[in-house]
Parts: sequence; structure tokens; C-alpha cells
Amino acid sequence: MNWPHRAQRAAAAAAFGLLALAGCTTPAPAVPESPAESLAPASAETPPAQSVLLIGLDGLNPALLKDWDAPNLKALAARGVQAEAMHPVMPSLTFVNFYSLATGLYPENHGMVTNYPFDPPSGKIFDVATGPQEEMWWEGEPIWVTAEKQGLPTAIMFWLGSEVAHDGVRPTVWTPYQHTKPYQERVDEVLAWFDKSEADRPRFAALYFDRVDTAGHYTGPRSDKTREALLEVDGYVGQLVEGLNSRGFLDTTNIIIVSDHGMAAIDQEKVIEVGRFIDLTQLTVPQFTGKYGGSAQTFIQIYGEGEALETAYEGLKTVSEHIHVWRRGEMPAHYHMDHPVRGPALLAVADPGWTMRTADVGGWSVPIPGNHGYDNLAPEMNATFIAAGPIFPKGETVAPFENVNVYGMMACALGITPAKTDGDAAVVEKVTGGRCPASAPKSAE
Repeated sequence: MNWPHRAQRAAAAAAFGLLALAGCTTPAPAVPESPAESLAPASAETPPAQSVLLIGLDGLNPALLKDWDAPNLKALAARGVQAEAMHPVMPSLTFVNFYSLATGLYPENHGMVTNYPFDPPSGKIFDVATGPQEEMWWEGEPIWVTAEKQGLPTAIMFWLGSEVAHDGVRPTVWTPYQHTKPYQERVDEVLAWFDKSEADRPRFAALYFDRVDTAGHYTGPRSDKTREALLEVDGYVGQLVEGLNSRGFLDTTNIIIVSDHGMAAIDQEKVIEVGRFIDLTQLTVPQFTGKYGGSAQTFIQIYGEGEALETAYEGLKTVSEHIHVWRRGEMPAHYHMDHPVRGPALLAVADPGWTMRTADVGGWSVPIPGNHGYDNLAPEMNATFIAAGPIFPKGETVAPFENVNVYGMMACALGITPAKTDGDAAVVEKVTGGRCPASAPKSAE
């Protein structure tokens, strides 16, 4: 699979060692309260190697953690850091945001401008069956590639973008996505990675759970099924924490819990028909393609030009006060969707709870109870961030920040030189309590 061999990793680690030690050391608090809460290095010259376990909980809005039981997630937050909210990138969808978390880049720079983007030069729309293995879609450098290039082994369980090689580099361990793989098997397999020898044990590991998102979509963001889904994934998080603890790795592992977006309740009476404005024989709308293209959409991206595009713009601009439309180059600054090739000519976004559809394309005539994709600063779209480990202070709550900053935290924890990202080093420094200073390390150009 073309990944680095052990000797190659060791050589790369030696080459980058001075940069890592100079730029991303992790001083511990002066008086650690317990080994699980803070880690004091054995000496200033030889701090113990840290690892990162990144856990993705699809569709989890932090507001749910305030109102519902999630004992393991709350315990992790109590011994680490929790954000009031983490802002997803726009559009607030799964593929887009899990890849931004991995690369530290906005969609305008990593190319996944929606779950199934349209690529005008090739005329292709991302195919979920083949797209995960096609390098053309996945721009930027994911954290596991940065780590592998610098000699650290990585292991990934179903993270977006991990199924494709980047310039020939893959995670040491990876598998194609298996939606039906039992969660217990996922947890057992991840913990087995930590039973490997020191040379083969992953320094960066990641896994993904969809359950909260799935329940929110089909039963609503505040349903009993969604509550049960949260409690279920919380239990698996607890198993992972205990598994690391029993193996003696808890003190050296930075556990980072993230979600990609939140979820909004959808009103079946707030569906706006927009098909009459959009000539699909002349314009391309990725959201209006495929088996469910006619289902209610929270946003649409339109590609094309000429009179048909102008007709679509004028129609969407006046059809409802709950629909907002922008031309390319005129979108809100926080959207960061103007990719040089895949940025849409027009973007229409509904207010939370509202949706758009066209009856001319197949799909569900009634919207599902929960959905996302709305403005990424809407409270309903807030994502979760909880982290505990050597680089994080204990028991702190931090102000909301953008998810493109998580890459910088992971690079710091691993002691590697980061790739260039859209993150803010000052945010990384604040969330880590100064353990990852903004002055270093310099990113690799």
C-alpha cells in the first residue's frame, strides 16, 4: 500500500527531531494533581513521546451534553478542556468538516466544498462508491500524512480522506469505510493497535461513530432515540479511555473528541419549492442529483452561466425571506467556499428549520425530522470539542473557535512540523493553555 517502512519512519523521525523538540515542547503544570490529569516529563531533555487519539462523533451539538447524560464525555471534559462550541466550516456537512478537521483547511483550500462536490473541469460529481479512493478530490495534507512523512506510524478507522494516498503516502493502518461494522469491533480493533510493539504502535489514531447523526436525522435532534444514541457512543468512549488506562498509555495520550456539526429540527411546513427557477438542462446542482436529489435541501450550490444562471439568482432572491442567495465572490466571509475550481457560481442557504426542494427530481416529498448544512455560525450547527491529555489544561471551558485549529493542536502534541493550514496559532495556544506556543513551530511550506 505504499506506506513508509519502519526504517524509513525512523530516518524521517531523526530528520525532524530537532524541529519538533525546539518548536513544540509540552511543559507540564508545576503541581500535577494525578497522573491521569497531568503529565510531568521525566526530564526537560527527554519528555515522553505523546500520542493522539482522535474520536469523531457525527452530529453531536454540545448543547446535548448540557441536558443529557454522557458520563464519560463529561468526565473527560472535567480533566481537560471543553469548548463552549466549535464552529464547523461551511457547508456544515460531514465530509466537508471531518476533512477540515484532518487538514486544518477551509473548503476553498481542500476542495471538498460539499459532501458530493462537482468538479467543472472534469464534469464529474463525487461518487460515494469511488470518490473516497480518488486523489483528485482530496487536496491539502491530512494530519496522518504529516505524521507519516515525519516518521510516526498512524492508524485510521473510517476518517474521511483516509482511503486515498497523498503523494503516495497513506496511514500505516487504514480500511475502507464499513457503515455496518459493529461499534464494539471498532473499539476492540483500535485498542488492539495500542498492544503493538513500540515501533509499530500508532502515535496518531482516529476512529468515527455516526450514531448520533443518524438518530438526529431520522427521529429529530432532541428525540429519545438521539438521547439513546448519545449514551451509547458515550459508553464506547468510556471503553477507549479505560482501555488506554489499563495499558498504561492514558497519561501520554491526548484524547480529542470532535463532532463535525450539530443538527436542526426540520419543520415539514417550511419547505420552499425552487425548481421552477432552476433549469437543470443548463445548470448543475449537485444537491439535486442522485436518488434523493428532490428531497428537501438546507442549501444548494449552482454551477453554470448565462441567462439560466441569472434566472436562478433572481428567483431564489425573491422566493422567500428565509432563503438567502449569493453569487460567487460575494458570499459571507466566514463561508470560505470559493474554491478556485469547485466554488459554486451561486449559493443558496435556507434559515435553520427551512428547506428547499424541486419536485422535478426524485426523493422524499416530506423532509426528514433533522438536518444540517445551514450557516456554520448558527447555534444549531455548533460542533463539540472535548480534549484531555498532556497538552491540555485541566477543567477549563474555552470560547468558541473554528475547527480548522484542531490540526495545529494535534501536530503540537505529536511534536511534528505542521503543514500550512488556515488555523490560528493564537487559538491553539489559548486552547492548550500555552503548551503549544504561537511562536513555534513554523509550518512546512
